[in-house]
This record gives sequence, structure tokens and C-alpha cells, in this order.
Amino acid sequence: MEDQHLGRLLRELPREKARQAFTPRVLARLDQAPVRVRWQPRLAAALLAVSVIAGGAVRYEQMEARKAAKRARAEQLLRELRAEHGQIKRELEALPPAPPVLYLGGNEDMDLVVDLRQVREANGVQGATLRYDTF
Repeated sequence: MEDQHLGRLLRELPREKARQAFTPRVLARLDQAPVRVRWQPRLAAALLAVSVIAGGAVRYEQMEARKAAKRARAEQLLRELRAEHGQIKRELEALPPAPPVLYLGGNEDMDLVVDLRQVREANGVQGATLRYDTF
């Protein structure tokens, strides 16, 4: 069946008519409806506000949890660094004292190093480089 033929057949059907007093009944129902419809936008706004607040709270908790995890990791790394520092310090203290030497420089053929234990004191004054607390 062609569209034009179908359209013509549909136009030939009798038109549906509204009953009497249809318009006044619809208008009367519309006059009563605003009491029920008035709270719906407020409810929607309240639900939206609650969902935004709840979403923000969840997001804040996630952010705080991430911060706490980072803080815990940083504290763990700090404890490890302090333990390693203490171990290195104990190992250094256990080493025999190095002879006090002074490196004066050099080239590819020769390095000039002075053993300060071999340097004479002048007027009883010991050079600061002989003291270990200066390093």
C-alpha cells in the first residue's frame, strides 16, 4: 500500500471529538494540581543538594585517605633513612682513624700529598687539619 493511499484512507476516518465539558474539567484539575506540583521542584533541589554534599563528603574522605597513605609512606621512608643513617654512622665510627693528609693536587704523572703527621709544629701550635673534628 502506498503512503499516499494510506494517508487518504486515514483522512477519511471520522474525527474523534471531545465530550462536552471536557475543557472545563481539565482546567479545574489544573487549578488543583499546583498544590501537588509546588513541592516537587523543592524536593528535586533538596535531593540534588544532598547528593552533591554526599558526593563531596565521599570525595573528601578519599582525598584524606590518599593523604594518610602518602603520610604513612613518607614516615616509613623517613624511618628507613634514619636507620640507614645510624648504620652508616656506626660503620664510620668503627673505622680506624685515617691519617691526616693534605692533597695538594697533581697531574697525570704525579699527585702531591702531604702527610701532616710529618710536618713540624711551629711554636707548639698544631695545624687545624690535624684535628678530626674539623671534617
